[in-house]
Order: sequence, then C-alpha cells, then structure tokens
Amino acid sequence: MQEHGQEKAKIERTRRAPSRGRTILLLGALALVGCSRTAGSFDTDDSGQTKMNNLWALVQFKPIPAQPQPFAPIKCPEISIQDGTAEDRVYGPGDDRTNANVRYQFSIINFARDCQVVDKQYQMKVGVEGRVLLGPAGTPGTYPAPVRVVVVSRSDGSATVSKLYQVPASVAEGQTEGPFTIVTDPLSVPVTGQYSDQDYVIKIGFDSQANAGAPRVPHHRHHAAAAAAGAN
Repeated sequence: MQEHGQEKAKIERTRRAPSRGRTILLLGALALVGCSRTAGSFDTDDSGQTKMNNLWALVQFKPIPAQPQPFAPIKCPEISIQDGTAEDRVYGPGDDRTNANVRYQFSIINFARDCQVVDKQYQMKVGVEGRVLLGPAGTPGTYPAPVRVVVVSRSDGSATVSKLYQVPASVAEGQTEGPFTIVTDPLSVPVTGQYSDQDYVIKIGFDSQANAGAPRVPHHRHHAAAAAAGAN
C-alpha cells in the first residue's frame, strides 16, 4: 500500500471537442460576402494529433518528489464543455444578430487536464486550445477569449472553483483566423476520499457575458514583436 501511496496521480487523455453545425453557418456567411479562408480553418484538421500532443505537454505537472499520499491511485475528474459554451460569437453594433453582422467567433478545439495530490489537496491543471475566426463584420486585431474553468462538486452541483481567463487571440493582417492556448494555474479542491475523481467534474467553456461591450485591440505592424519584447 505504501508503494501505491507514493505514486503521483496520472493524466487521462481527453477527447477532442466535437465540431458543431453552427460553425458551418458562419463559414457560409463568410463565403457569401466574398471572404476567403486560408488553410487551417475550423473545418480543416491539420496536424491535429501534433497540436493535441503539444497541449498535453503544456498541461502536465512537473514531477514532484515521492511523498505519502492519502489514497492511490488518484485519477482526474471527468472534463467536458458546458452545454452551449463551445463557441462564442461577437456581433457588430446594433441589434442585428445575423451572420452578416458577426465580427468574430471563438471556438474550442482541444482540451486536456492533469492531476496530482499535494498536502491533502486535489490539484488540477486544465489546458484549452481554440481559435478565433473573423466574421463578415470583423477586422484583424487581438481579441480576448473569455475562457471559464469550473470545478463542480457532484454532491450538490455547486462550483467549488470557478475562474475566468482572458486569453489573447490575435488575427494578423491578411488572415481570417488565429489560434490561442491557455493552461491554468493549479486549481485546488479538498481530497474527499478514495475516489475523489468521482466527486468532482470539470466544466470549460466561453463566458459570453464577460466581454460584453469590450473593445478590441487594433492590430498594428510589428505587434507580435512588440508583445514578445514586453514579455521579456
């Protein structure tokens, strides 16, 4: 039992987010207004496994020294996209909610998680990969993707942890889409017993109310270089 107790919790790979029919509607709108699309669009799965492997590498916890654990093995909770939040559309001014007035749309492509137990705390890291796609009323720039991650207690359905991450998603001049990736900080919840993975569920999705009325950041030449310099 001690040997099992010293094992670090392992990750369970997650599935790819299913494509949705409403993405096709947006693509149809783009075609009607004469917008061209480049390779790598939502409906094209280029090097999908490579991208998933990259996300998996980012989300993994670094190995920690062996230590006594309350129970073993520890598995990760189920993770899924909250119903109705796999995509988020932002429209232009006014009450027009037709495809022709779409400025941009966020979509979730992949997601993953990793788990470990430290000091009787069940820690989870969540990774989300997605894309922003310009609509007929959109222009290149950087837009904040409002990704919310919630750890829900199965016992009463309450949100034990709920965090919003504003993830920059940039579309360069001459392009119609751009990727984004977020890996959360460790999200900690109490260890509830031998099967803590069954006591929680992880929900991810876009919080469509988070950026209501938020302006975009215009795209400028050398924008990427300036951002990189600022990060250093």
